[in-house]
Amino acid sequence: METVLAADIGGTNSRFDLYEINPSEHTELVSGRRAPGKLIHERQYMNADYRTFHDALRQFFEESGIMKPPITACLAVAGPVHNNTVEFTNRKDWKIVGEEVARVFGIRQVRLINDFVAVGYGLLTLNEATECVTLQGAPKREGAPIACIGAGTGLGECYLTPGSLGYYVCYPSEGGHTEFAPRSELEIRLLGYLLKKFKSRHRVSVERVVSGTGLYNIYEFLSEEIPDKVDRKVHEEILKAGDMKGKVIATNQSSELCRLTMDIFAGAYGSEAGCAGLRWLPQGGLYITGGLTPKNIDLIRKPNGPFMRAFKDKGRVSLMLNSVPVYAVLVEDMGRRGAHRTAYLDVLSIEDLATFHSTVPGGGNLSPETSIQRNTSCGMRFNGLICLSATVSLAMFIFAKYR
Repeated sequence: METVLAADIGGTNSRFDLYEINPSEHTELVSGRRAPGKLIHERQYMNADYRTFHDALRQFFEESGIMKPPITACLAVAGPVHNNTVEFTNRKDWKIVGEEVARVFGIRQVRLINDFVAVGYGLLTLNEATECVTLQGAPKREGAPIACIGAGTGLGECYLTPGSLGYYVCYPSEGGHTEFAPRSELEIRLLGYLLKKFKSRHRVSVERVVSGTGLYNIYEFLSEEIPDKVDRKVHEEILKAGDMKGKVIATNQSSELCRLTMDIFAGAYGSEAGCAGLRWLPQGGLYITGGLTPKNIDLIRKPNGPFMRAFKDKGRVSLMLNSVPVYAVLVEDMGRRGAHRTAYLDVLSIEDLATFHSTVPGGGNLSPETSIQRNTSCGMRFNGLICLSATVSLAMFIFAKYR
C-alpha cells in the first residue's frame, strides 16, 4: 500500500489530507465520484504558527505516524504558480518549491496547482443529486466546456475542456478581476464610490463587490448613501468584526441595509455568472462554488431572485444562456478533492512509466524527469518509424501499379 498527500494551502490556514491507496489496482477515475483512496489522516494548521511551510508539513507527517513518505503530493495554493513554485505575499518565508519539497521529504512527485484550478478538478467528483442545487436544468452536452465561478474571500473563476487522454483539463482565469458593470442608478453611484475609495481613475474589479470583502464595500457605501437606514447596533457590530464583517452583514437580515447589501451582492454575482456563461458557453455545466454560495443559497436559488434575474439579463444574447446547465455547489471541500484527484492521477502516470521502462534497457534507473523525456523521445521515434513504413508501403504500391 502507498499514500498520497492532498493539501489546500491558503493565506491563513493549511489543510492536509493523507490517503491510503493501492497502485496495483490501477482504478480509473469515474465522473461524479471522489478519487480512489481511504482517508487515514487529516489536519488543519494556522500558518502563523509555523515559520516555513516545511515546518507545518513536517509536523503533519510526524502526527500521521506513516513509515514512508507519500508517493505523490498535490498542493493547491492560494497564488499564481510559476515553474512549480509559489510565493505568498502575506508570508515572506512561505515560498514553496515543489522539487524542494519532494527532495526534503522523499516524495516521488510534488505538484503545485492554483487553488481555484483545484476547485475545478474537484467539480469532477461532485454527486450533483446530493451536493448541488440545480439553478437551471438544461441538458448537459458531453465533451462541452465546464466553467466555475466562486465567491469567498475573493472571486475565483476557471474553466475545463477535455484533454487528449479523455480527462478534463482545468485552466486558471483572472475573471474575478475584470470590470464591475453596474446595472442600476444605485449601482452606478456604488461604482463612483468604489472608484474614490480605491483611488482608481477608470475601473473597479468585480471582486470588489462579489466577495466577502465586497459585502462590506457595498454596506459601507449604503451607510453613507442612505444614513437614515443605518441600524446603530448592527453598524457597531460590523465595524468591530475585523475580517468577519461580511459574515455579520450576511447574517443580520433584520437590518434593512444588510438586506439591501445582500440583494446588490447577489445581483452582481448572478450577472458575473451570466458573463461566465457567455464567455465559455459551458454546456457541460456552470458551477457556482465558494464559501458564500452555500451560506446564501436561499438568496441564490430563487427563480425570480436577484441572482437568477441578473444571470439571465443579457439583452439580445440572453437566450444563449438557456442551453447552459447551472448548479450551486453546497460543499466547500472542492479544492482538497481536486488536489486528491490530481495526486492520484500522478500515481497512475508514475505506474504507467514504471511499466513502460521495465521493458526498456536501463529504464529502471532513470529519474522521473528523465523517464518522461525518454518516454517522449521513444514515442517520437516510434511514430517516425510508422511514418517511414507508411511511406515505403505507398511507394511500393505506386511502383507496382504503374511500372
